[in-house]
Amino acid sequence: MIIYERTYPVNVFETDLTGNLSLVSMFDFFQDIAGRNASQLGFGREHLMTGGNIWVLSRMSVRIDSMPVMWSEVKLRTWPRGTDGIFAVRDFEISDADDKVLIKASSSWLVIDFQTRRLQRPDKALSELNLKFPDRRAMEENAVKVNDMPEGEARVNELTASICDLDINQHVNNAMFIKWICDTYPKEFFGTHSPVSADVNYINEAHFGDSISITTIADPADTQAFYHSVIRKDTNTELCRIRIQWTENFQQNSY
Repeated sequence: MIIYERTYPVNVFETDLTGNLSLVSMFDFFQDIAGRNASQLGFGREHLMTGGNIWVLSRMSVRIDSMPVMWSEVKLRTWPRGTDGIFAVRDFEISDADDKVLIKASSSWLVIDFQTRRLQRPDKALSELNLKFPDRRAMEENAVKVNDMPEGEARVNELTASICDLDINQHVNNAMFIKWICDTYPKEFFGTHSPVSADVNYINEAHFGDSISITTIADPADTQAFYHSVIRKDTNTELCRIRIQWTENFQQNSY
């Protein structure tokens, strides 16, 4: 099946301090089901590695109606939508037990050489999936490019990439960037806000021992949205740029 479906429990260790599915776990769910479906279709990491290549996530856009709650079960669906230039496009949906769509997302992936990290063209056979589902989309648009960081008062947090941040591709896993970003918010903010959308652009790889700085600036056009830029300090290289929009759960001051 091109459209792949799987049920996931929302375990307590996958929730945040509100008891809802955390943003980090949501990204974990996405990459897990994407890998399973790609392998089923013959485009998994194990298949690409026969030619010395790997998948890397380049962009992800997520739109959230509501986050699943602890101990509920959710149904994830994913399907590839072929290629868009150098990108392989994949969509996602997360639904509740009544099959109501709670979260929808679109992602863009790149194929790179495992050793040289040079960009490769998507496989011709993968491009043929463009013909399979011309009308099946989770969102109206593909994952978007995040705008440049706006002007404004900036807050900077620093950290060092650790062993636990790495994945099988020997670089910082895409979900760990989300964790880094979430760790920059005050505890009180997470207690009173829920995410509405997240747009993520992965620009360069991060590796073990990298000294990282994260700059946060409020979106001047939306008081409930923030831009985040993840920088490797020694080279001043931007690794990731993220915009997250939130909604208030209670009438309290936003951060």
